[in-house]
Amino acid sequence: MAFAIIMLNTDSHNSSIKAKRKMKVEDFVRNLRAIDDGQDVDRDMLIGIYNRIQTQEFRAGVDHVTQVMKIEQTVVGKKPQLALPHRRLVCYCRLYEVHDPNKKERIGLHQREVFLFNDLLLITKIFSKKKSGITYSYKQSFPLSSMQVFLFETSHYQYGVRLVSAVNNKVLITLNARNDHDRQKFVEDLREAILETNGMETLRIEEELQKHSNNHNTLDRHYANDDSRVLMYELMKPSDPSINRLSAPDCPDLQKLPLSNSLTDLCQGQGMRRGSSGGSLDSGVASGGSGRVMIGGDVTSRNSQSSLHSRGSPATPKTSQSNLQSLGSPAMQPGVRGQRKQAISLKKGLPVGTDVCH
Repeated sequence: MAFAIIMLNTDSHNSSIKAKRKMKVEDFVRNLRAIDDGQDVDRDMLIGIYNRIQTQEFRAGVDHVTQVMKIEQTVVGKKPQLALPHRRLVCYCRLYEVHDPNKKERIGLHQREVFLFNDLLLITKIFSKKKSGITYSYKQSFPLSSMQVFLFETSHYQYGVRLVSAVNNKVLITLNARNDHDRQKFVEDLREAILETNGMETLRIEEELQKHSNNHNTLDRHYANDDSRVLMYELMKPSDPSINRLSAPDCPDLQKLPLSNSLTDLCQGQGMRRGSSGGSLDSGVASGGSGRVMIGGDVTSRNSQSSLHSRGSPATPKTSQSNLQSLGSPAMQPGVRGQRKQAISLKKGLPVGTDVCH
């Protein structure tokens, strides 16, 4: 039935439809046959609906957003956006701004047109009056959240209203009404709007806190069910607690000689020997891959002086016991007090790389 009524309203008041093609009362009744659980609606009621629609067209009423938009169009100057989906006009009144309650001023000197919305107080001044309408000049505006209302009376202003911010106790504006009725009506509507705004603000804060709490709970549940950090820690731990990556590998045939500074090169196992390297930083370390001895950065053969000259070492023209003595600690160097006079010799028959002894 609702759809049929809308179609009848459009058909009856659309100027583009010719009169002979417009819907007749019999057409309207025929369209609504058997709509009441298979039964027809009372004919007289349908005829009454048809006649009323023919007499008066359906028009959409002015909603609160449209009303605020019309007010916004009449206010000139730099103003905040007034037309918002949640904003509606509560009342309009004419008050007078008071700069000093103890100083008398001419009546009507600071006339203000006050628009009270459900979340905002708009203070304007009449800018111009024309036949087409009134234009207002924007003065200032105050949000109603955390606003306090105080009434006062002085010898000059008997119907005063003072608006104060509850956040910092700052006086926002001081107004005066023409009579007690105007003041009581304005204050009543203003306090009701403030209560509504504070209630909505409280709900908004609670909703934000709830969202924040839900986000934290979601993260906590995610990390509670996430074993990646525990798995990472387990992977970082060695499989054998007795092994430390900074310690030397186990070598049962380790030769602990006092003149060696490399544990790996002193191992008899073939798999644990280091290959020789000319750029090695280990001086005085025997390399197990070539059968040569590094002496103070010079390559020396284990067997004879001729082998040394054949390799062309410029720093060691000949091999002697004094060259072998340079393998010792600084206490064994020539010219050092407390020098040990015992010579160092090579012992035959030992595995390659472990043939240094004293």
